[in-house]
Amino acid sequence: MIRAGLPRLLRAIGVLLVIAALTCQLAFLMPGDPALILLGPESTDAQRAELRHTLGLDRGFFPRFLDWMGGVLIGDWGTSFASGRPVLGEILERLPVTVELVLLSQLLALALIIPLALGSARRVNGVFDRVVSTATFVALAIPSFVVGVLLIFVFAVHLGWLPATGYVPFSEHPLENLRRMVLPALTLGIAEAAVYTRALRGAAIEAVRSQFAYATMVRGASDRALLWRRILRPSSPSLVAMLGITVATALGGSLLVEQLFALPGLGRLTVGALGARDLPVIQGVVFFAAIVVVVAGIITDIALALIDRRSIRGRS
Repeated sequence: MIRAGLPRLLRAIGVLLVIAALTCQLAFLMPGDPALILLGPESTDAQRAELRHTLGLDRGFFPRFLDWMGGVLIGDWGTSFASGRPVLGEILERLPVTVELVLLSQLLALALIIPLALGSARRVNGVFDRVVSTATFVALAIPSFVVGVLLIFVFAVHLGWLPATGYVPFSEHPLENLRRMVLPALTLGIAEAAVYTRALRGAAIEAVRSQFAYATMVRGASDRALLWRRILRPSSPSLVAMLGITVATALGGSLLVEQLFALPGLGRLTVGALGARDLPVIQGVVFFAAIVVVVAGIITDIALALIDRRSIRGRS
């Protein structure tokens, strides 16, 4: 296992180095003078020269890259232009909100898709299967921010059951925290649930038609045993792979959701940094997101390997 995982680890390190190099070049990807774009046309020549020196724009690529990577390795990710605080501190302070949002959205998505997908696979082309398929296509077609606005209108404005915006830490008031996170988690999770349902439904249909499921039905097993033991378990690798991809890329989906519901997470930090042209924060968030994607990919590969090994043992 270690020998097989070593190439994967080396590739992950290579990917991170490439992304780090591109991150160091973010300022030069802007058209025109980066210092002028960051400071605005009202800035003076002296201010722009000072910014170039601060960001290392007056040096070559390799010295700037090595300096930035050296700082990253010791926890110095730069200083935010807007707040004057360390970038890594800003990221870690906002991280729990985004992690909670992503986890809740995945839990809600899984709670929705497992019964829907397995029920559809049990009666392919039936009424229930057609309703589920139509609902998933509609959920995929509607943008997340539209879903969020609709949820706010129905549950916050019309019914008044849940608050529309704001955030309360879980440590301060657990129940109020969950009340305020329900709508954002649903907004982020509905589109993901639609994708999961399509993937799990297809894998479950193959499992239903397999010899293992047929043998289980011949032995007179109950529908529940057939669905959960002979269909869900063989279908789980595709679902785990989808979960790994979605969790890794959830930061992009959280940008609009956190902004819409006024959640102080990484997504809102990124939007604020883009608006304020806070280059150190943008660089830090991009590199941090790359680390999350790479680590999530490695964890997903390990989980898939364990699942395949257990399924092989279970069949033998």
